[in-house]
Amino acid sequence: MTELTVLYRKHPVGRALAEDEERLSFVYDREWIANPGAFPISVHLPLGKERWSPAQAHPFFANLLPEGPSRQAICRRLGISVDNDVALLKAIGDDTAGALRIVATGHEVGDHNKRASPTPIAAEDLIKWSKGEPAILSDPAIPPRLSLAGAQHKISVILTEAGELAIAPAGEPSTHLLKFDAHRFTHLAANEFLTTRFAAELGLHVTELHLDNRTERPFLIIKRYDRIELDSDSDGHGPGIGRLHQEDFCQAFGLPPTRKYQEEGGPSLDGIGEIIRKYSAAPAADLLRLARWAIFCAVSGNADGHAKNLSLLYSPNGLRLAPFYDLVCTRAYEGLDPRLAISVGGERDPDKLRLKHLHRLARDLGIRPKRVEAEADRIFDDLDEAFDRAKSQLDAAVGFSPAAERVEQAIQKRARAIRNNLKQDRS
Repeated sequence: MTELTVLYRKHPVGRALAEDEERLSFVYDREWIANPGAFPISVHLPLGKERWSPAQAHPFFANLLPEGPSRQAICRRLGISVDNDVALLKAIGDDTAGALRIVATGHEVGDHNKRASPTPIAAEDLIKWSKGEPAILSDPAIPPRLSLAGAQHKISVILTEAGELAIAPAGEPSTHLLKFDAHRFTHLAANEFLTTRFAAELGLHVTELHLDNRTERPFLIIKRYDRIELDSDSDGHGPGIGRLHQEDFCQAFGLPPTRKYQEEGGPSLDGIGEIIRKYSAAPAADLLRLARWAIFCAVSGNADGHAKNLSLLYSPNGLRLAPFYDLVCTRAYEGLDPRLAISVGGERDPDKLRLKHLHRLARDLGIRPKRVEAEADRIFDDLDEAFDRAKSQLDAAVGFSPAAERVEQAIQKRARAIRNNLKQDRS
């Protein structure tokens, strides 16, 4: 039987047990439960239960793992079956999204106490990754640490004091993510940068990111929002980086990553709103943020805003809706489903979004309809100038990018359709 220990800093949070070697059950450590600062690994798995079954616990762990081509590449490198969640988590669970480390029981301390040095990332690797190759270090002696969920090629890194990119030593937290273009979707990094900065200019709370153009195809450097600066690190060696726990909404609902889309049984906005009302330290503010995100996804052509692209952050001030991430204008690419991953007021086609859908969205989230309507109006009033400011930031980062024209055309078409719908409904 495989047994994994779930750690927060050096504190055992609990044990994940794979009795059938395929799915994990989970039990909290009794000392962790007694700790005044203890938190549950998920709102779906509250503290105090004797043992959470594989059906209840395994989705939380499965959602920590990469998906798609990234997962396939890592499994090939490690010689692991692509569907073996337990073996993959054991191999790369040292630096997950959030605060937790997943390690083989008996290896809780590990080599990181030796204060190992970071591993610099070679320029050749950056060039290869920027062209769409899997983001794994070329040195076969260095095992992958890419345990961050998602299908896009990415890797967790730190910035050294000299400003260079490197892999953090085992046991120490990464601080940034690198994300790269995919073979099929060219200019994806520029698209995400532009869409995210557009969202920021419209007042959405988003991740900090910038485009790095040291390679022919620029790539994203994204600051991790689940990290915090500390007065001293976990070993008392002076200022350091701490981990903040987080969970995406598939984890919060106890759903596997295969059910991140609403049409496939994934969470809806009213269900997500219910979780926020129950657990958020500032539910009114977070529900309005969620409504703003939903409207933005429709306007910006971000049809892939699914439940794993929304998270809860266990901040020092309580549980909050995390900054928005993975914002991409998917309508800029042909051959992708144009319908929204999560419906807005029951409507998945953004071109058909009407006043009644905004009002239903408001009811779903427990917000006054006029408040949501006003949010939509504000977004449309600011839209053109906000996009121009975001485009200027893209131009300053990389100069001309074909992504700008494609994204702008997609947004203008969405905005025109929704504006006309709302005008008709009010006439």
